[in-house]
Amino acid sequence: MATLEMVEELLAGHRLPTLPAVAAEVLEMTSGVDLDVLRIAETVQLDQALAAKVLRTVNSSYYGLSRPCGTVHQAMVYLGLNTVKTLVLSFSLVDTIDSQGCDRLGFNYSEYWRRSIHTAVAARELARLLGTWDPEEAFFAGLMQDFGMIAMYHRFGRQYVEAVEAVRGDHHELVRLERDLFEVTHPEIGASVAEKWKLPSSQVAAIRWHHDSQSADPQWLDQVRIIDLAGAMAASLMMTPNQRAMNAYRRHAREWFGLDARSSEKVVVSTQEAAKEVSSFFRVDTGDGIQVEQLLARAEAQLFQHQIDMGRHARDLQQKNHDLSEKINRDGLTGVLDRSGFDAQLSRMFSETAETGRCLSLLFCDADRFKPINDRYGHAVGDAVLKHLAKVMEERARREDIVCRFGGDEFVLLLPGCSEDDARRVAEDILTSLASSPLQAAAELSHELDGDMTLTSSMGLATFDPSSDNTIDSPEMLVTCADQAMYIAKRRGGNGVATWRAAA
Repeated sequence: MATLEMVEELLAGHRLPTLPAVAAEVLEMTSGVDLDVLRIAETVQLDQALAAKVLRTVNSSYYGLSRPCGTVHQAMVYLGLNTVKTLVLSFSLVDTIDSQGCDRLGFNYSEYWRRSIHTAVAARELARLLGTWDPEEAFFAGLMQDFGMIAMYHRFGRQYVEAVEAVRGDHHELVRLERDLFEVTHPEIGASVAEKWKLPSSQVAAIRWHHDSQSADPQWLDQVRIIDLAGAMAASLMMTPNQRAMNAYRRHAREWFGLDARSSEKVVVSTQEAAKEVSSFFRVDTGDGIQVEQLLARAEAQLFQHQIDMGRHARDLQQKNHDLSEKINRDGLTGVLDRSGFDAQLSRMFSETAETGRCLSLLFCDADRFKPINDRYGHAVGDAVLKHLAKVMEERARREDIVCRFGGDEFVLLLPGCSEDDARRVAEDILTSLASSPLQAAAELSHELDGDMTLTSSMGLATFDPSSDNTIDSPEMLVTCADQAMYIAKRRGGNGVATWRAAA
């Protein structure tokens, strides 16, 4: 937030435009509860030039009155006090900044007015559609949203012009740059002026937070977002179409107000049509209109492509997360899943088995004579034994099976959808493969070995079958039963398979 001293300094001097006396008096008279419409009309009539502008505008085709108005009071009766009040304030505001083109230091008044008028018209159209704010209040808040830029320019001169030029029309970025360079922002200055002019709180809030809606008082959030959204639309409708601003407009219209593509596009079209006529009221050149249909079509195509890219990014991220999780849960020595990975897979598979009615078999494997081998020949040989056992199990397992290192020289094999008989055949296949593929590297790792080492394993098998009446009712019990069966196989001399049913 800007320091109070900086705001006061900017508001106190530097040729900051002030609201004409008639407009200030109209604001004062309309701020109370008791309104004297006739007196307000008479006050406006005192400024003949202002009254003439109001009547010329009221009688234009834009308002479509069935019969012409001859007085400001009639205009108030036909169109309402708020409409005429907004016209008075708007003409007065434009007159306070009576500049076009670029001045000697390079401030682009034409671009300033193009943005202001497009924002004002867009805000009015959005307020009409949404029904959450008086359209006339929204119009004037949009027209005045960037008034603080004039004060900033008067105070900082060419340095401020360079800041505006640097952001290339991105006003959200301009606010960040203003904060860095000048310790104050144009929305803060504009809101302070609006407070001094005694504008309604909704307008003050909308001006103050229109580039930072998340910081706005929730009471005025809709009004702030309407001006923010109108500004994005204005940026997209300037002399050079801004595709990024159009995409932001469409996204926020959907996220903030639930507007579908058709509704948000209708507002864009009506805003461009109205902005040309409104600019003529204020004798401001807003430039030639752009091809809205082409801009919307490009925005639709970019949005579609963005959705495709986001979907692809989400899939890539999901795969990376999966790969990372797999890497984290891998045993560093053997490369198979470690205990934590096994626990997660077992829990998932047990739940799926209970839901689908398919079997889940678990094979608990323990390397025979591992401790004597490890003690006699050293850890290098012991490690080679474990890696060889894991490799053979992975090669002989089915594609959907999962090999895990349970701990030490114990391994488990999860066999989803596999009956007890089929799982036993997988176990016997692993034992046959171990017998026919001895560990050839063992002799290279220990001078005490003079040849290859044939490995064997004791295996225990347990099966969870939801359709049977066995007593396995949890993942933990499935592991316990397979472990018990493995010890039966070991007591039988190893190099074999025991099933939990047989062990029981």
